[in-house]
Amino acid sequence: VLRKKKEDHGRFEDPYKQMCVCKLEGGVLRVRFTEKGQVVGEEEKFDLREWKMLPRTDKVDRFSLTRGVGEEDEASAVTFKADTKDEGKAWSGAVQSTAALL
Repeated sequence: VLRKKKEDHGRFEDPYKQMCVCKLEGGVLRVRFTEKGQVVGEEEKFDLREWKMLPRTDKVDRFSLTRGVGEEDEASAVTFKADTKDEGKAWSGAVQSTAALL
């Protein structure tokens, strides 16, 4: 479980309130949002051949994925946050090692 940063959050709104279930499969980070403990909505896919990981050295519980700007409505960066620093390190390591194999 990770939290995805909401880019258009309000001034006093928690930007990491969007909880999601994530899994790495075949070089793709698959993300599904949860609401009240239930998986909802469509799956978002971040192919690690297109998205590059930017680890955070200042906040090890977070990492970002970036890619070159394509279509205007497509995101060029997305940030995730784990509940603990250890989970963040584990996710960062898993994403980096998966991307290195591609």
